[in-house]
Amino acid sequence: MRYLAFSLLFCLVLLGCTSLTNIEGSWANQEYAANPLSKVAVFCVGAQSFVGQATIEAAVVKEFAAKGVVATAFSDMFQPSQYDADSDGKVDDPNFRAKAVAKLNELGFDAAMIVIIKDVRKEERYVPGTVSYQPTVYNNGWYGSWNSYYATTYQPVETPGYTATDVTAFVEANIYSLKKDQLAWSAQTSTFNPTSIQEAADSFAGAIVPNIVNSKIVRSNKKD
Repeated sequence: MRYLAFSLLFCLVLLGCTSLTNIEGSWANQEYAANPLSKVAVFCVGAQSFVGQATIEAAVVKEFAAKGVVATAFSDMFQPSQYDADSDGKVDDPNFRAKAVAKLNELGFDAAMIVIIKDVRKEERYVPGTVSYQPTVYNNGWYGSWNSYYATTYQPVETPGYTATDVTAFVEANIYSLKKDQLAWSAQTSTFNPTSIQEAADSFAGAIVPNIVNSKIVRSNKKD
């Protein structure tokens, strides 16, 4: 019995640590494994607000730093008014790309990671009700329960069903070489039912950054 209880607890711990984000597919240009990119600018596009953009960028940068990769958030270098005047999460200025690349080159960046929020889908599902049984003890407390079969009965307790909404965010991430203007790495992800922007950002970063580092296309200064 103790072993069963421990096993259940262990499973709950594992489930609690499971990432909300799944990588649906990824690709790496092995050309960069021999000469990895060394400094990455992280830019999130398609967020509903500048706060959302900055939160996602900061989470990715933090995860990169933990892995020994030099990275900086785009929101720390550029104001949204420079590229998103109407605050719709999209780049308005058609000339901004050239301006951004020029500044990134000047600051010594050789890579840009573009995180694109492609879609957010909501689906409703019905969660059926449950029936459990609550014991009711009559007379004489524990002694009566032990001494008489009829001392305890069980009353049904019903929980009504309800409708829940599942939310899935689909995000694409691409890393480009600024010097070669070439795609170096790409991945598609889905994040299921995050409870906040911060949780979604941390889950995304925790899933995506190890994949990038393991692909060897970026240089890690962290020694194993």
